[in-house]
Amino acid sequence: MGITVIGLRGRTIAALVLTLAAWSFATAGAQPPAPAAPLSTAEVVRSVEANPAGAPQATAQAVAAGRSEDAAPIVAAVVGILQPADRRALAPSVVTSAIAALAVPDRTPFAPAVACAAVRAVPAPEQPGVVPAIVSAAVALAPLARPQIVACAIAAAPALVAAINDAAGGALAAQLEAASSPPTPLPGNSIGLDSTLGPRQSCASPPCP
Repeated sequence: MGITVIGLRGRTIAALVLTLAAWSFATAGAQPPAPAAPLSTAEVVRSVEANPAGAPQATAQAVAAGRSEDAAPIVAAVVGILQPADRRALAPSVVTSAIAALAVPDRTPFAPAVACAAVRAVPAPEQPGVVPAIVSAAVALAPLARPQIVACAIAAAPALVAAINDAAGGALAAQLEAASSPPTPLPGNSIGLDSTLGPRQSCASPPCP
């Protein structure tokens, strides 16, 4: 009798072990896959070398997948690896793509480092044709960081003080103008046009005095 009871207990325990093992396997299989690891800077550089036109997109993907602190080194590597003609055409877009890929609360704090990294990656002979556009692009994406962006760019390219200030001021002025411009009235709608069409006539029927 004792042997029979022990045998039953053994079979019960074995069944429980098999059930738990099957449940654990099913649960593990149902878990979502781990997120892909962010690309290393070296991988981004290789991607840009193979396809320079894709530099802005590759930069945005790498910044979005990584830490905000890594945005500036990524931008420096990408801008630095581009050929001169591509750098002139694409560096501003690389900067805007990187800033836009940051989490919204991080854009103002990290935009100056991103812009400055791009400016420093531009060889001195190319700076006059590239740096102002980089500054303008960065200020447009992070207007609250304008003073820091300008200061950093001037420190990196002191010969371009006037051009940098003009680029930053022009970008900010365009934003302010867009924000303050009154809406254009729709055709056929006279509401809001009285102030633009001259003084209103107060008499009932012309000619008025």
